[in-house]
Amino acid sequence: MSELTSYGSQDALASTAPPAHLFGAVSDDWVAAEIWLGEVADNSRNSSRETLATYRFHLAKLRWYCEQIARLPPSRWTIPDVKAFRDFLSALPARAISARGARAGDMGYTPFRKQPSPSSQADIMRFARAMFTAFHGTGYLRVNPMILTRTPKPRRLDTSRSIAPDIYDLVLGVMERQRDEGQVAYQRHLRDRFVLVFLRETGLRASELVGASMGAVYALSDPEAGKTYWVVRVDEEDAKGANERSIPLTRVAMDALIAYRLGFGLPALPAPNEVQPIVLSPRTRPLSINARAVKGAADRRFFGAWGSVTTRQGLYKIVKGRITDAAQVLQRDGMHDAATELLKASPHWLRHTFAKATLLHGHSVVDVAAALGHASVDTTMIYTEQGALDQIRAWERRRPGVLAEVDAVPIPAGAG
Repeated sequence: MSELTSYGSQDALASTAPPAHLFGAVSDDWVAAEIWLGEVADNSRNSSRETLATYRFHLAKLRWYCEQIARLPPSRWTIPDVKAFRDFLSALPARAISARGARAGDMGYTPFRKQPSPSSQADIMRFARAMFTAFHGTGYLRVNPMILTRTPKPRRLDTSRSIAPDIYDLVLGVMERQRDEGQVAYQRHLRDRFVLVFLRETGLRASELVGASMGAVYALSDPEAGKTYWVVRVDEEDAKGANERSIPLTRVAMDALIAYRLGFGLPALPAPNEVQPIVLSPRTRPLSINARAVKGAADRRFFGAWGSVTTRQGLYKIVKGRITDAAQVLQRDGMHDAATELLKASPHWLRHTFAKATLLHGHSVVDVAAALGHASVDTTMIYTEQGALDQIRAWERRRPGVLAEVDAVPIPAGAG
């Protein structure tokens, strides 16, 4: 009984040559890239589901370029190949733009929906550099073709990207005037209004809203005040930087949610742990009862089998469509500058709008940073120009009348 039991051949324990790289047996560069992304997900406490989805979208763009344009896998790239990719991103050929409405696997589909903006190009190049750095660090590549490539600076926050209150009200007003008859149109109207109002009243990112469930809205009691309030929770997997948080809801936001839920035949208030996505579609999803498919759309609506909007792109279409309608009204009324500015707006503009409005109503920058999920108050200061406002107020306290006010600077006669 004192002898050790042999569990296998001693040959299996013999020293062998180490593997050429740390990825193990991989069939191609794309398998290696997936292993790297898996490690990013496992090892980073701050990697959200949305961040990894963005990485994979960048990877799809890189792969399409390698297979359709360069005809060369990343592992064979040299410095000129990196430059060629950067030049490609700066001016996509027509065939690189995906056909309208095409989905992955469809004829004419590519991962490029439009010409990438300069900031998007920089994001893609930063992703590529991170991938090549990982490939080189694991021994998968002998040399890094992007070792001499200057890392593009992160995009600068544009503090002008917000919607003025009167223009925001105009967007909602146009929606009311253009409301169509019929159940589906009415449900779409209520859903779209909820989206615009909720983004404006909470400062949520688009990815955070589409990632939320109805049950993310819940009641929170304050024992100090003896009152109970509605809040919305942003889960760790949906929050940028995995920064989970809860945000108090205004009456305006709750009213929009209640009207929207009632329009879809749901109870006015969400139930705890209600898993249905918070952004619904008037279109129904497949439904089976007792293993039998419910074929009629009216029947599926009766059972509340609603589809949902779960991507940033889907939410972007909702917001952009309503903004475009309002911009056309502004154009017709001769407000061309306002229309041009409004057409630039996106869901993220409503986040900026929330931040600025909340600060103007007296909330501290720390509170606003917490609501926005910013890791640093410095980001919020830039985002809202709070730093400049603090300096202006300091000047006015100590040297009133010295600063140049817009309405107080005299314009010489005859000047433009």
